[in-house]
Amino acid sequence: MKAIYAKAHIPSGLGFFDYELKERMEALAQLPLVHQPGEKWTYGLSVDLIGCLVEVISGMDLEEYLAKNIFRPLGMKDTYFNVPVSRAARLVAVYTEDSLHHIVRWAKDKMGVDPDYPLVRKHYFSGGAGLTSTAWDYAIFLQMMLNGGRYNGVQILAPRTVQLMTSGQLSFLFNGMDNFGLGFEITSAKSADRGVRNEGTFSWGGFFGTTYWADPKAKLVCLVMTQQTPNSHADLETKVEQAIYQSFVK
Repeated sequence: MKAIYAKAHIPSGLGFFDYELKERMEALAQLPLVHQPGEKWTYGLSVDLIGCLVEVISGMDLEEYLAKNIFRPLGMKDTYFNVPVSRAARLVAVYTEDSLHHIVRWAKDKMGVDPDYPLVRKHYFSGGAGLTSTAWDYAIFLQMMLNGGRYNGVQILAPRTVQLMTSGQLSFLFNGMDNFGLGFEITSAKSADRGVRNEGTFSWGGFFGTTYWADPKAKLVCLVMTQQTPNSHADLETKVEQAIYQSFVK
């Protein structure tokens, strides 16, 4: 499928692309499915397609729509597809490891993703990738989810929508995950029994070594942003998680 997508010039959404989103999604629609809907869980471009639908229905590009309807109402002041020049100096470096596990800067051509792409003026806005933000801003978004769609005195999502997004949607296992919601991995009762997160915790991660989880029962939002991938300290998240939950007084 990677070869088919590459031949059809279907981008991942992460980086700079001189394409039009609607035109590329129409090209995507002509390609074969990996499998029939409901048979498996496959990491794909479904959210990019949703972003395209938002643009078509709203009449706005995704950058404008998200800023007007989500970021500004919630008070997320540092979340952009195109990082302003005035904030360019705050963009952190991205790292990786060499064969000896020495930390080195991410090269501009590594995996076809220039780490400085947030500073390049772009017009291809992916529904599933490409935003640049801060831990504080994304914590606001996750707190809105924990609040049933409400934050800063504004109702962004209906409580039922949040419930659907953070409820398991699969009837089968995928890569050891118990379940997956509409955009989030979901901690099941079985996982909660053998781990520290409570049942119903929703979580996921990002390409450059970011991860997060939100635990409704513990009223907890946690983000870990390492800006490094891959890395040889993958147990960092587990150690941070255990330290946090062990600090709770029951």
